[in-house]
Amino acid sequence: MPRRATFKFRKDKRDRWYIDVAASMTASGKRERHFHPNRDTARDHAQLLKDKFDEHGSNAAAISPTLASDATKAAEILTSYDVTLLTAARFYVAARQRDEASETLQNAVTTYLKTSVTLRDRTYKSYENTLKRLTTAHGDRTLSTLTAIDIVNAGGLDVGGAGAALHWRNLKAFWNWCAKSPRGWCIKELFDAVEAPKARSDGEISILSPAETTTLLRTAQKHYPAAVASFALSLFAGIRAEELKRLGSEDVTVDGIELSSKITKKGRRRHIALSPTLAAWLKAYPFERVPNWDQVSAAVRRLAGWKVESRLLEQPLEPTRGPWPQNVMRHSHASYAIAAGATLETLLFEFGHTGSAAVLRAHYVGKASKKAALEFFAILPKGAAKKVQLSVFKKTKGAA
Repeated sequence: MPRRATFKFRKDKRDRWYIDVAASMTASGKRERHFHPNRDTARDHAQLLKDKFDEHGSNAAAISPTLASDATKAAEILTSYDVTLLTAARFYVAARQRDEASETLQNAVTTYLKTSVTLRDRTYKSYENTLKRLTTAHGDRTLSTLTAIDIVNAGGLDVGGAGAALHWRNLKAFWNWCAKSPRGWCIKELFDAVEAPKARSDGEISILSPAETTTLLRTAQKHYPAAVASFALSLFAGIRAEELKRLGSEDVTVDGIELSSKITKKGRRRHIALSPTLAAWLKAYPFERVPNWDQVSAAVRRLAGWKVESRLLEQPLEPTRGPWPQNVMRHSHASYAIAAGATLETLLFEFGHTGSAAVLRAHYVGKASKKAALEFFAILPKGAAKKVQLSVFKKTKGAA
């Protein structure tokens, strides 16, 4: 600390008055520059800083025995950490300032959910369910006091499975939002210590065989013909179930499938060209939205043999197959399209993925053989041409 304090006020090139304060005389331990609207306020503030410095100096000269003893003990405690007493004091002040600038978890969650009301109802409820776990355990605490362990234990992340993976994604989105300026209620990097649960231990996906696909479509043709087009869009275009519920007949034409930002999961427009196979199915069964798609889809799958329950079936036969794999129609389309020659870049756009093609490559490349892909895309409605040209899937130069 300088023996004599000098607080000069100056004017910069932009005609702003300021005072330079040395790092040794600030609570933050960093050099500071205090700006003022005019010369008089700068002069008054400079005098105030000098008076405070003089007062501090006189107190330091007459330090009490108790304070000296406390300072000595504090220095001894900090010895093993190679930290000075002044550094520790600044660290404590910074932590307290973060706490004061932070927000309680309950208030942060309430504000976050208010900004999320425009999301799909299903997505909003998912966020609400995840964050309710956190507020139940730590609602009154400020975000700045939470640790990675607190988040793991209260956020439903201490067990594996797809549910835990969903909670992790929801919590990460919430935490990043809270850390973002101008809020700054927490430190973004803290969430890096929260390890993402694995949805599957082996990372493998399931796909339908061409024979299973044929059985599914023939069952829909026989029992629920109005749902055939929806199954075809899922199998031969990879459209998500939630997107099917918002898709209109005007969105499906001979020119392709137009998925606006109001339809897609990610809120980004997509356009999918019709493969010859899908065009044949849509010609035979023009698309109309199925009002009760979840139950109709379940009924078709149960009638085709899978272990699925549907309120539309009163006394269905015992299932002859296992449980229905998650997202299996979408995974089937991707795997067979890649095997038939579709590029990863094309699939990345048509699937609505926002990341790199690495995820698609890891899941779908090599999952199906070219022979099986040809059989898959040769599945047509009765009466349609028996052969389908797969030129739409031919690879372009340099494609993955």
